[in-house]
Amino acid sequence: MKAHLFIITAFLPCGLSLNMFHQVQEGHVGVYFRGGRLLDTVVGPGIHLHLPYITEMVDVNVRLQTDIIPNVPCGTKDGILSQFERVEVVNTLSQAQAHTVVKAYGVDYDRVWIHDKVHHEINQFCSNKTLREVYVDDFASLDELLKLALQKDLDAHVNGVSIMAVRMTKPTVPASIRGNYEAMEEQRTAALVAQRTHEVVEQELETERAKTVSAANRRAEEIHIQTETEAQQKRTQADQGLRGQAGGGVQAETRVWEQNTKAYFGESIPRLMIDAVQPVDPASVRVTV
Repeated sequence: MKAHLFIITAFLPCGLSLNMFHQVQEGHVGVYFRGGRLLDTVVGPGIHLHLPYITEMVDVNVRLQTDIIPNVPCGTKDGILSQFERVEVVNTLSQAQAHTVVKAYGVDYDRVWIHDKVHHEINQFCSNKTLREVYVDDFASLDELLKLALQKDLDAHVNGVSIMAVRMTKPTVPASIRGNYEAMEEQRTAALVAQRTHEVVEQELETERAKTVSAANRRAEEIHIQTETEAQQKRTQADQGLRGQAGGGVQAETRVWEQNTKAYFGESIPRLMIDAVQPVDPASVRVTV
């Protein structure tokens, strides 16, 4: 008996020493509870010390995490009960607000503000819609509506939690009417494909029209430039013809003057005597000696 007490006494300090160490993983912070009361201490990743059996350390995730909410019921206003088999909410907790959020709503804060709120918001949505609207018409916008609704409540009450995305499966419907809604979904998909094809064709036609107009504008510009060039050439030729006629008249007049003018030169003649058949202005006569 004494031997057993000796062994326990000897190894108890060692066990307590080992339990004093704890590790906080990357992407988490550690908060401490003592006697059920949350302490003010918050630690980051690494190895830390605490009093075993007196102080409890809890890891709080401050990275992106995905909360999965299964089997969310959806009762529509036309009296048909369906359910969403899986709703995924991607969210994150701010490290700076981790202590405040845990102090106000506990470590499982997401149970209250995400899991329970998803049930509430989907119930509100479905109760104002028909099954057709839930399954076909408005399903594409439901994830965004749910994301906005969750974030609005969190901003009003829980500062530090952000909703990044919401994903969900198609709601399950009773087998007796499932075929009808699947057919409607196929028709809707076919209509969207046809609309998209029409938009592509219209875009291609618009592109072809733009090309045709551009080509016509280029051709008109080329014709305009060619016409202007030809007109300029004709004007240049006409100007050259007029200058040629004017020069020809002067040459003809000079030839007539030369043919009908006689000049006499000599040492005894005191002046130049000119006998012209036609009167010629003496000032215009040029004599070369």
